[in-house]
Amino acid sequence: MEIQKPTRAKRTRDPDSKRTAIYEAAVQLFTDQGYENVSIAKIAKEAGIAVGTVYRFHETKLTLLRAMLEGVEDAFVTRMASDWACEGTYAERIEGMCHGIFEVAEDNLNLLKLLNMTTDVMFTDGSLPGDRIQNQIRIMYTEAMNVGASHQGDARMMAAIAHGMVEGAIVRWMRLGAPKDIDAASQLALVFKDGFMTKEASQLT
Repeated sequence: MEIQKPTRAKRTRDPDSKRTAIYEAAVQLFTDQGYENVSIAKIAKEAGIAVGTVYRFHETKLTLLRAMLEGVEDAFVTRMASDWACEGTYAERIEGMCHGIFEVAEDNLNLLKLLNMTTDVMFTDGSLPGDRIQNQIRIMYTEAMNVGASHQGDARMMAAIAHGMVEGAIVRWMRLGAPKDIDAASQLALVFKDGFMTKEASQLT
């Protein structure tokens, strides 16, 4: 009687876990070695998956980089929109939004370092890193301006200035080592309220 050897069940990883492994490996390698010095083969090895699997998700290293940067930008936009939609005065919304921005930043420190290194990467829709965040700021500023909670002005210009302030605050915070004992969010909110919001912002909802 022939004895059949037991067969081992193949270990499989779902697409989401593979995608996460690729992103984590790419972020680590890009930040450690520089984007130009990293190949898809290196990313696959670091992620513990086949090279062909990486190519199934992303045709090139550039499309992988775009997807990673778009993901972190979308995280900022989603959080900003969510915090802005909360109940409260416009001054309270600003405070909450600034804290939300730094919470997202803390969750994506390595990606933000990468974003800071590759600001000339263009997304598939033709936008540049920061454009979506700036557009979200423009939407919020326009709403606040229409009800008298923010000063009158060109919404696009004001959004560009505000975005520069957000970016500068995050970069400075990162250069300090992302310290938890510095309340960068409250400081940013204070600057926004003093520079952009009217006195009525603390009463208007």
